[in-house]
Amino acid sequence: METLVNEICSQIQKSKNYKIQTIYFGGGTPSLLPAQLLEKIVQAIYKTFEVAQDVECTIEGNPEQLTQEYLNELKQLGFNRISIGIQSFNDKILHFLGRTHSAKDAFVAIDNVQKAGFDNISIDLIYGIYLRSIEDWLYELQTVFQRPVKHLSAYSLTVEENTLLYKKILEKKIVNTDEEQPLVEMQLLMDEAEKNGFEHYEVSNFAKNNYRSQHNSNYWNGTPYLGFGASAHSFTGTSRSWNISNVEKYCEAIADNRPFFEAEQLTPENQYIEAFLLGLRTKEGIDLRHFETRFGADKQNNLLQSLQKIDPQFYEIKSDFLIITKKGLVLLDYITEKLIT
Repeated sequence: METLVNEICSQIQKSKNYKIQTIYFGGGTPSLLPAQLLEKIVQAIYKTFEVAQDVECTIEGNPEQLTQEYLNELKQLGFNRISIGIQSFNDKILHFLGRTHSAKDAFVAIDNVQKAGFDNISIDLIYGIYLRSIEDWLYELQTVFQRPVKHLSAYSLTVEENTLLYKKILEKKIVNTDEEQPLVEMQLLMDEAEKNGFEHYEVSNFAKNNYRSQHNSNYWNGTPYLGFGASAHSFTGTSRSWNISNVEKYCEAIADNRPFFEAEQLTPENQYIEAFLLGLRTKEGIDLRHFETRFGADKQNNLLQSLQKIDPQFYEIKSDFLIITKKGLVLLDYITEKLIT
């Protein structure tokens, strides 16, 4: 914690270039930290940077950690948005995912967050799990929309190599998801979210009016950001850096005044691909006029010509914005691959 605070405070020379609009504690399980340690980080940020009065300040938390007392402390520290890693309201699926909380814990956590005075409540769900029927998925979605939740992030299950889940699939102890299942479940997700007044503003994110995640929207819009702590990433718009991921080595490097991060300068081609991929994920799509100004007429023409590779029902051009349609969002990975190769 001392190393993390030192890293933040070391940015004092650069801080005049930034006015902090959003603060996000995530990328792990920050709710494992007691409030006294979180307070040290918050104080370091406010000491080092100019922070907007209406800053969006989010913390991720697991349901079993979000007790009433802890949430009251978070509120006093200035947090105004809670993102709860629920993943499922089904105990069988939670066990499959290796989660340590129960469905009951999830319900209690949402109630606790609301009682603590948090209005901006976000939850995460995972779909595309072979144990869940389409009826089960509908029940989980209806459960969300019946609660005081303002934001929903939903991701298809990804099986990473060298994980326990990957090993079990290889050993045929469990069945991998049918390729069609995530597509069907995403379609149902989009339909139910729309029925319940949730705006589908990014391929995996849904929000009530005025409750978009401002912090995550900055990523998709290509806004520069600063990351602190082991494994944290930072982005200037034209370059990216990432801290040492090993906690001990990260601490040792800063203590010894040695380099604790690596960096790369993004080539114009890198910047083009990144802006293209991120832009297509959002409801607004790609601003073709801005795209032409930034990358040149040739790049814009190449993009427009590449649209011939995909079905016209998957996209539309509206007021100089290239937008993926609802039918296309379900197949976004396929579409972006087609357009970029």
